[in-house]
Amino acid sequence: MTDTDAPTVDPNADAPLDLTPRRVTTSRRGPKWLPGLVLVVVAAGVIGLIFSVLSGASLFFYNVDEAVAKRADLGEDRFRMQGTPVGDRFVDTELDGQTAVAFSVAFDGVEADVVHVGDPAELFQPGVPVVLEGVWRQGPAPVGRFVDGANDGWWFESNRMLVKHDADYTEDNAERLREAERGGSVEIITPAP
Repeated sequence: MTDTDAPTVDPNADAPLDLTPRRVTTSRRGPKWLPGLVLVVVAAGVIGLIFSVLSGASLFFYNVDEAVAKRADLGEDRFRMQGTPVGDRFVDTELDGQTAVAFSVAFDGVEADVVHVGDPAELFQPGVPVVLEGVWRQGPAPVGRFVDGANDGWWFESNRMLVKHDADYTEDNAERLREAERGGSVEIITPAP
């Protein structure tokens, strides 16, 4: 019998047939730590996405009177401020090399000066409530003195503006619109003669 010949099995043999499974050896093609690394990267991405969504959702929304009262607490935090543009003079200016417009807004008799960086919303005009997103700044504004403004040494630097008539704003802020219409204009009281 040679090495290439198949073994012969005696059909008359009384020995039981061995059906024990053979050990299969597998060879790993990649490092053992790779699936763990993929899991960590995916988990970090999910956590980052959740953090991003939640931090954007925590942007506070104040009417002008509330925002003015909370200036010290707000510091340099971004928030949204609602008010009605007062006066009929909007001053075109520049802030950090970008075009801007300066104006004042009011709510419930309290005024705040605003410098909005970029183009104002299409429907922006006096008497129509706006929501501005930005931060408080203390010190001289880029326009010097606001014609119809508070001129109290503080101004609101905005880079996002929603006007009452925007469909997104109207849908999301119906109650705030009613408040703005009731309290957004500055009441002028003339004494009786």
